[in-house]
Amino acid sequence: MDNRRAAAERWEDPRPESWWARYPHRITNRGHEPSSPLPIPRPNGWRRLGIASTLLLLSALWHLGRDTETLASRDGWTFFEPLRLVLIGVARAFGSPHTDLWRRLWVLILFVVAFATWCRFYREWLAYRPGAVDVREFDNAADPKDTGRAAYLKSRFCRQLASTSIYPPYAGPAAVPPQNFLVVLGESPETLTNPLAVLPKVMARLWPQSGYLIRATLQERKQEPGCGLSVTVTSFAGGTGSATTTEWGATWEDATCKAAYWAMAKILPMTRLARVAPWRPWRHRDLPTGLFEAYNEAKKRHDERRLDDALWWYREALRLDPFNSDIRMMVASVQEDLGLFLAALDTYHGALCLGELESRYAASLWTRRRDRWRHPFRYPVAMLSAISRRRELIRLRYQYAKTLAYSERTVEDWFATDAVGERRVLRDQIRDRLTAAFVDRYWPVLSPFRNAADRAEAYERTRTALEAVATARVLFNLAALQEFHRLYQDSALAWWVVPRGSTVNRRLLRLARDVWAPLRLGRALHDLTQDRLTAAGLTVDWFTGGQVGDLPNLRRWWSRRRYRRTETMVRGWPVQPERLRDAIGRAQRRRLGTGRLDYLDYYAAAAVYSYALYGYVPVPPPSPAAELAPAPPAGLEDDRRRRSLTGYAVIELQAAMASAGSRPAAQVSLQTTTQTGVASRLRSWIGSSDPDFGRLRGSDEFRFLQLDLYQPMRSVWRRPENVTRIRIAAYVKKLLHDGAGLLERNWHRRCAPPWRGDVHDMIEWLDLDNRTWRLLGKMAEDRAWYWLHRAQFCRLVTEAVDLVRVADLRFPPPVPTFDELVIEVPDGLESPLRRDGAVEKRVADLTAHVDEIVQQIGRVTAELSAASAELGLGALRRLDADGDQPDLTSLREVCSRRAAHWQRVVDLLSDDRLRVEFIDPEHIQLEP
Repeated sequence: MDNRRAAAERWEDPRPESWWARYPHRITNRGHEPSSPLPIPRPNGWRRLGIASTLLLLSALWHLGRDTETLASRDGWTFFEPLRLVLIGVARAFGSPHTDLWRRLWVLILFVVAFATWCRFYREWLAYRPGAVDVREFDNAADPKDTGRAAYLKSRFCRQLASTSIYPPYAGPAAVPPQNFLVVLGESPETLTNPLAVLPKVMARLWPQSGYLIRATLQERKQEPGCGLSVTVTSFAGGTGSATTTEWGATWEDATCKAAYWAMAKILPMTRLARVAPWRPWRHRDLPTGLFEAYNEAKKRHDERRLDDALWWYREALRLDPFNSDIRMMVASVQEDLGLFLAALDTYHGALCLGELESRYAASLWTRRRDRWRHPFRYPVAMLSAISRRRELIRLRYQYAKTLAYSERTVEDWFATDAVGERRVLRDQIRDRLTAAFVDRYWPVLSPFRNAADRAEAYERTRTALEAVATARVLFNLAALQEFHRLYQDSALAWWVVPRGSTVNRRLLRLARDVWAPLRLGRALHDLTQDRLTAAGLTVDWFTGGQVGDLPNLRRWWSRRRYRRTETMVRGWPVQPERLRDAIGRAQRRRLGTGRLDYLDYYAAAAVYSYALYGYVPVPPPSPAAELAPAPPAGLEDDRRRRSLTGYAVIELQAAMASAGSRPAAQVSLQTTTQTGVASRLRSWIGSSDPDFGRLRGSDEFRFLQLDLYQPMRSVWRRPENVTRIRIAAYVKKLLHDGAGLLERNWHRRCAPPWRGDVHDMIEWLDLDNRTWRLLGKMAEDRAWYWLHRAQFCRLVTEAVDLVRVADLRFPPPVPTFDELVIEVPDGLESPLRRDGAVEKRVADLTAHVDEIVQQIGRVTAELSAASAELGLGALRRLDADGDQPDLTSLREVCSRRAAHWQRVVDLLSDDRLRVEFIDPEHIQLEP
């Protein structure tokens, strides 16, 4: 009987079968990477020794002063009595001739020991903090007479170190500026007769100034690459250790950059910088130089909004460290900014699967309260172990749940049909992988658990629901709701492991669980009901019956009060402003251990109010006759609610901007770890990226907010709901235009007299140019929407053109924000009588226009290639094989013809219907 009961309970339990097996064991983080060649700094032990020695010295001075004092002389000195006795002890030890010699020697020994201990602690602290790095003058073994090159390369080396807070923000060839007041005193003029002037000089020489010493020597060789820099990094922490290498490059700047990256990769794991993302797994280990270089190059391009190139470098970093979840979250951030929402969801899902087995994660997701009461230590200990191994786990799960809740844009990519070639293959692979994972993980939301057959049926229903747009949206939002519910419970344990301020705010999670996620689920269910269709064999009543869809299946996993509040929020779509305001206030109510509202709390509340506008400002169908969208019919009550929600959202946005200020942006706020200000990041996120503000961006109140806070100093027109596609379209147009212009001018410089190449150079140039044309043809097939093709085009152009020219023209261009787009606005578009449909139609027309131009470029690619075949690559190779030399006139004609072909591409992309207007640093007016 007991066996049958256990089997029945196992069928009711949503855990996978592998949960009940003894193996596999839970994952541990026992790594076997080689340790760093530099010694590990340990300042805590020396700090304790310094405190102990200082207390002994003070105790000796106190006893020395107490032996000569009478009780009568201590009247009125009750509070400062110990300090007075210590000062008297100092005077007796060094000024009184009546003090015993052995006492003086004892005090002097204690003073020397305390000073030496604190010096050792400070040296260890400089190596751990890190402090200033002593970069000595570079030796020029390649040309001893050229001292200017060594000073110039040292300056570049120091600037590279300053980019990671390892070196002070100084890049001059001279000595490092003073780091403390003792060093300033030691720089006074030489005066040996005054003891008070000699003592600071002696102490300044003995007091440590840096934790690391770097020496470098310039070398040169005949083998390519011929420019080298031999670098030695010496650490003063613990037992003195050093590491040395020689980095080679095609130029001295390239070698210096590689040497600086190598030095930073050796120093960083020994410092406290290795305790933050993404270097936690490499603490006290030998960090690969290629990984450090790839991440920093990607981060630099991410901050500059060169997103395709940043994604290329992030991919290289993941190749060297595939289990780094922090880098994967940076990748997902770039993918979301590029509009690759399904790829971002797949990236978050892959990062979750790295640290825990799928069976363990699903079992933890679907645990019930009675299970936690039966095993009071099993689940908390398992979660604490997971968080201690992966400090980023809470933030990763938060981003994953948010991406699931953004179901409208994720499902749009899920069912997209415009992908071609490699992008379509990648989309299909991601969809198949996520389908299998979601069926195994989220089938309990569709199972009532009445009998053993319900599990198999729920598997099939989950798979079927993912085959239709409306039902897939509902399933995604149900999964997000359960993720937020479990994440809020698990985040309470993160306080014991993760330092305060480094994880997601519980108030933020409570608002997402109680208000934001149920609101999105309510809209998904409402849209499914309004469609009045049967999707993939599933009737509407199956989701939207009398029990709010399949929400009752989640009752067994939640408390009764939590279920009722969620059910009320889901049923109430479109929600009334007063009820929504009360729900937000209840979720953000101050509780024990929580502080005041932060800018993230105001921002989240504004997102909830803005998303509620979707219930009162629907998308009207376009009117082909007037080329505008008619005003949707709405009553006075709906208009009042719309205005109330808009007002609440604007007030919350003003509070968020006011409390954010200009401080550095947090990691949780905008899915990136950039160091730009919070205000600028919030402006970009509100105005362009966050889908919750789609309906708010078209209102007059939001335009007034732009004029008040953004200060654009120009007219502001209505924003479309989704600006990602037009931003990428404008970026594609400018990328191809600038790249073709660079190649056209490069071919003109090649054919200009005097002739700088021979037939072999010409063959190499033509081979690279043909590869670029073939890639351009592949890009045209998919309208240049595949990021990898765009990144490869950038690299081919950079390989063909001189790097100085590429840097001068800022190629590749950054992905523009919506405010940087120059769009020809038709007359009357700014009229208050015009609706958002006009803006949406204008944006759709411009996007289609760019797609048509790119496809037109693809059609002329074959024509231009055929025209270049007269004296092309094959003909030159035959001439070279026969030993003949083509005449100079023919080679220049080939260069001119290639330049004309690229000029034709530039002409196709030179219209003014959609332009990007950046600030050109060359034309900034400076002081005279």
